[in-house]
Amino acid sequence: MSSTDTQARVGEALVEFSSNGHFPEEESVSAAYVEESALSGALEALEAAKAALGTEIKEISRDSAPDVDAWISHAQTIQDDIEKSRRLASGIVRQAEADELRLESLEEQETYVAFLSKEMAFNEHLGEALRSIQEVNIKLDKAEELAVEKKITEAMALLEGIFEHPWCGDENTLIEYSDAWVNIAAIPSDTSVRAMRILDTRSFDLRAFIHEQFESVWNGLVQFDLDQRTLTVNKSIPSETMTLDQAMVGLKAYKEVESAARKIWDDLDHVILKPRTELRVGNLPSIQIEENRIRLDQTPSDNTIKSLFVDLENIIRFLVTTLPPEFIRSVSDAMMPTLSARIKEMWLDTAVPASLDDMVVYQKALLQVSDFATNLDSLKWPGANSFHDWVSNVPRIWLNKRRETSLDWIRNQLALGIGVPRFAERVEKRMVPRDEGFHITATGTMVTDDWDAAWDSGEDDTSTKAPPKRPSLPNKNSTEEARRVSQTVSAGSLTATIEDEDDGADAWGWGDEDATETSPIDDEPNILPGVAAPATNDSSEQQSLVGDAREMTLSEKYWTSSMPQSVLATVVGIYNDGAILTQPENEQIPVTPAAPGLFSLPILILAMYRAVSPSYYANEPCGNMYLYNDAMWLSDQLRDFASEWKQRKDLSDRAYGMVKLDPEIKALESFGKRAYTNELITQRTIIKDLLGGTQNFLQQDKSELEHGIKVIIKLTRDKAAAWLQILPWSACASALGSLVNTVATKLISDIFDLTTIGVDDAERIATILSKVESLDDLFIKPADSSQSNGSQDKAPKFSLAAQFVDKWLKMNYLNQVLQSNLADIKFLWSESELSYYFTVEEVVELIGLSFENNHNVRQTVRDIQANPHPKAVDV
Repeated sequence: MSSTDTQARVGEALVEFSSNGHFPEEESVSAAYVEESALSGALEALEAAKAALGTEIKEISRDSAPDVDAWISHAQTIQDDIEKSRRLASGIVRQAEADELRLESLEEQETYVAFLSKEMAFNEHLGEALRSIQEVNIKLDKAEELAVEKKITEAMALLEGIFEHPWCGDENTLIEYSDAWVNIAAIPSDTSVRAMRILDTRSFDLRAFIHEQFESVWNGLVQFDLDQRTLTVNKSIPSETMTLDQAMVGLKAYKEVESAARKIWDDLDHVILKPRTELRVGNLPSIQIEENRIRLDQTPSDNTIKSLFVDLENIIRFLVTTLPPEFIRSVSDAMMPTLSARIKEMWLDTAVPASLDDMVVYQKALLQVSDFATNLDSLKWPGANSFHDWVSNVPRIWLNKRRETSLDWIRNQLALGIGVPRFAERVEKRMVPRDEGFHITATGTMVTDDWDAAWDSGEDDTSTKAPPKRPSLPNKNSTEEARRVSQTVSAGSLTATIEDEDDGADAWGWGDEDATETSPIDDEPNILPGVAAPATNDSSEQQSLVGDAREMTLSEKYWTSSMPQSVLATVVGIYNDGAILTQPENEQIPVTPAAPGLFSLPILILAMYRAVSPSYYANEPCGNMYLYNDAMWLSDQLRDFASEWKQRKDLSDRAYGMVKLDPEIKALESFGKRAYTNELITQRTIIKDLLGGTQNFLQQDKSELEHGIKVIIKLTRDKAAAWLQILPWSACASALGSLVNTVATKLISDIFDLTTIGVDDAERIATILSKVESLDDLFIKPADSSQSNGSQDKAPKFSLAAQFVDKWLKMNYLNQVLQSNLADIKFLWSESELSYYFTVEEVVELIGLSFENNHNVRQTVRDIQANPHPKAVDV
């Protein structure tokens, strides 16, 4: 399109955009450059559009003129209506203002009427209050007048309300008096008013005055004479108009029935009952009853339950007869709890026997208590239930008394301490091989490997590797070794069976005992020593075992304290009483139902012994060892008692299964073993501390080493001297062996912890070890420790240290190694028993510590390593 056409269409585009908002779609028009010459044409187009628009508006105005006139007319009508509504609203407002004035006037008139009504009510209230005050005041005047005339009942009636006057006409006639207290409370007036305060004060004062007179009359009706120790109950007093029954009304009016009953009981108890019912040294006074009087007579009365109940029954009968019936319940409620508790505590509980010895007297007392309770019921006297309960609970009461008495007795006996030590002996029969029987007869010892199995107290021997166990049977290559004492242990340390390795007898270490040969036997080496041959149904095997074994009677002596004696006696006595109660002919005994509980009582006694006794044993230097002996002795005695119990022929079927002591026996054995072990742990701890604890004991200078080992030797010997006076010799040796083994273990460990051992060091260490080995005399059995068929005097005396000290031979061979050259060490390894106690590595380590590394040392080490088991067993 040419430029002239574009410029001409600019005006059309402007008019279209202004009128309809349409933007030109043709790019030639929308993107055209508008020249100045084109503006005139655009303006002309705009003017033409404007003129056309004005013409159109005028035509529209001419067409809508009638509608505009109608709208104007309608608007004028609305304006008139608004003006009319405004005038109407103004009239309504003026009318409302006039109504408020009328309402205010009406409210003022209503307020005045209410005021007049309140004034009238106040006047009426005031008049009523004044009349009430006047009425109360008149009644108070009347009551005061009656009180002055000692007409207590009428005065009380005026103050306290309705009162029955049996003397005023007919007995059923009730003369009603207004209660002054009620009238005062009903007066329509505040209590802060002075008149009210005056009335209250006067009423309280008058009430107190009448109460004083009433109390004086009551004290005259129920009279206690402290000097004469009498109680007098009067139905009436000539000088007073009030009777005892009328006085009850006064007590109710004053709400003093319970307090009066309590006072009567307190006075009666203080004046009469307490002197009669409290047991004391000397004679008790007697009770004398006259018509209306009870008197405490100084004439001696016997101290029997029967006499007491006769006097109490007479006193209660007197109270029932003389006191008003409605007062009996209150007096009984105040009296019986204290009186019955005192009688049961001082008379009945003390009459309960602690055993079956006084059961006949006890049965009589039960009958007397039952009769007394029945008589109280017949008198309709409340409070007899406590005595009925006491009779019905006889088995429980007797069992509690037996329990308390037994436990107190044991506690008191334990409090006496160790007392005088007592000699004891344990005897046991065992089947042993014939060759061992001959050995026991000669030496008093028996072969075994578990002498201290029951006393593993946790001693730490891990510092050195445990050597292999040495064979317990001899062989052709070690006949010399078979003769060594390291192959023997105390006969008493044998266990009863292979399975029961923890039996308490392990720690007793039965040594040389009286041996009794029961039958001729042949020498058979294939029976293990210390183990009883098992039973079998094969008669040929039984005959073989009988021929290979012999019965030995083993015994050992020791000392116990006096503590377990009383425990055993008490337990046995209780079981015997239980057996008596279970007999059919004793079913009529009142305490027979307590038999099951009686059989459980020994368990409590033994439990208390275990719980309480350690504190008393602790007062003795060797208390733990006494405790060990006592517990083991007591468990043996109880075991024998239980066994004999099952064999008794005089027991009922019920009684056979009532003794169940196995758990208690085990508990006692464990109790004793713990004490034994605790003592050893304590002593071993002391020794370890003296040996430097975790430090190397051998790294001290010579003087400190000598002093330290001297202290240890003295401590061990002191313990040996003390324990030998208490324990069986074998148990004492076992305990000392534990201490010495602690020393040996620590020294061996310290030697292996050294970096090098020179000649001087070796000599010093050998001296220390030699001093420890000097303790071997502690393990030589004394001549009087035991006997076996009279052969003890002929038996040789030698030390059994190797038997009781696990590391004894290892320490001995270590001492020899430290003092030996290479050839000697090789000989000890190959020809002697060094390989039994040291491993190849330990021997090589000792050689490395003691010798310089040269050809001879290396050759010796190779020879030892090439022959690790030179003493192999050939069975």
